[in-house]
Amino acid sequence: MSRIRNFSRNLTTSYLQLGVNVVYSLVSIPLILHWLPKAEFGLWMVLTQLMSYIVLVDLGVNQAIARFLIDHKDRRDTGSYGSLVKTSALVSVVQGLIILAVVTLGSPLLASMMKIQPEYKAVFISLMRVQGLIAAFNFCMNPLGIMLNAHQRADIISRQGMFNLTISLGFLSLFLYKNCGIYSFVYVNVITALITPCHLYWHCHRLGFLPQPGEWGKISRSQFKEVFIYGKDVFLVGLGAQLVTASQAIVISRTLGLEAAGVWVAGTKIFVLLGRMQFMPYSAAAAGLCEMVARGETERLRARFKNLVALSASLGVFFGVAFALCNSLFVNVWLGGEIVWSPLNDVLLGIWIFVTSIQMTHCNFVSITKQIGTMRYLYFVEGCSFVALSLCLGYRWGILGIIVCSDICVIIFSYSFGLRRSSQYFQTSFWDLTVLWVRPSLNLAAMLVPAAAILWFSTTNLPVIWRLAIHSIAVGLIGGFLFLRIGLPSEVLREIEIRLPRPLARFLRVPIPSEV
Repeated sequence: MSRIRNFSRNLTTSYLQLGVNVVYSLVSIPLILHWLPKAEFGLWMVLTQLMSYIVLVDLGVNQAIARFLIDHKDRRDTGSYGSLVKTSALVSVVQGLIILAVVTLGSPLLASMMKIQPEYKAVFISLMRVQGLIAAFNFCMNPLGIMLNAHQRADIISRQGMFNLTISLGFLSLFLYKNCGIYSFVYVNVITALITPCHLYWHCHRLGFLPQPGEWGKISRSQFKEVFIYGKDVFLVGLGAQLVTASQAIVISRTLGLEAAGVWVAGTKIFVLLGRMQFMPYSAAAAGLCEMVARGETERLRARFKNLVALSASLGVFFGVAFALCNSLFVNVWLGGEIVWSPLNDVLLGIWIFVTSIQMTHCNFVSITKQIGTMRYLYFVEGCSFVALSLCLGYRWGILGIIVCSDICVIIFSYSFGLRRSSQYFQTSFWDLTVLWVRPSLNLAAMLVPAAAILWFSTTNLPVIWRLAIHSIAVGLIGGFLFLRIGLPSEVLREIEIRLPRPLARFLRVPIPSEV
């Protein structure tokens, strides 16, 4: 099956999953706030972000195995593919046991470090331990997802995610209605944790991704050493990235309290979703890019990556402007004014969206080449710098100061580093990467940003609901049209053209070859 078809399928299902996630968030958060006190909602959000650090126990090994599986999936008869699957299974079980032990024994210490209020301390410890058990079980099932990703079938994982969200909303509503309180989240997580591996295993077996007899091979010390060295670098990168992207609620709860952490989570819900949306094109293309590197398809790799950078940058402009224009109004309408969110926060987060749209593409490509180098340390330094600055400025400037710290650290560290590494790998100038490769996004920004500013100030005196409606329609119609017309590189438009209905292709003025 062609890489373009795999990319299109993976990207489509990723966005569908995100759509389901949006519906889940829109319905679940008001539901949760109705049944739970704000402090308990903030407690669960803090616990969720703390549990997100559990993935660091992986030490990058399973991510490394996923990358090496792509190198060996075309030569399964050598046994390397099967031995990598064995290695992943063994490592995942060990990691699951480590997670269970660490969370079980460390929960009381975490409760003290996070200054959890005394009346919630016992609940926090209990929830952490149950979540640790669920996380340990999920880790043991990692090889199934790794095989699907290596064969460019992330769409199966996305479909499972959509199913999980759908049943989660139903069960969460039921458990909250039955007065299960904050433990409703745990009950839902147990149900989805049991269903998911059964579905993924069935697909791996059906598609022949499981090693066949004679293909399993043996776990070799040299192979594990190679995987571990690469995994160590991935781990250090992931640790730093986690500090930058998943520490805000923790820092806010430490400096401003649990209720402020709940405000942050609600105010940035759409921001998180947009971040996932802008990452999806890269995620859908990653396995194909790895395959090009493994097969030495240099020219094709350069062309595909250049188009991917341009697409991601234009998405960053579109999403950044849309977020700055609509989010504070949306939060006001969505939660009925229960939470106050500053529009200035959205402007700074919109800048963060654009910068990270370019940064994440270049920095993640470094991992694809398996030449991580000094990035292993840079990401960690960036993460530590962010946490240190945020703890200092959070007390004085609040949420606004923490967002400023995020913007500054990303630009100084990973953004500039990713550009330098791509410049070296593709033997191209810094000017080409920062201007020529992203020229469509710069043209898009030159039109969207002034228009958004005019629209914002011209609707100031209107009711909030009407402002949100006008801004949303303007962004969707005008912004979407400009994104498709001038935000996409011509090569991407030509590939989209053959998959579009003819009237839409005419609308975009994409020339249709006579043979199609």
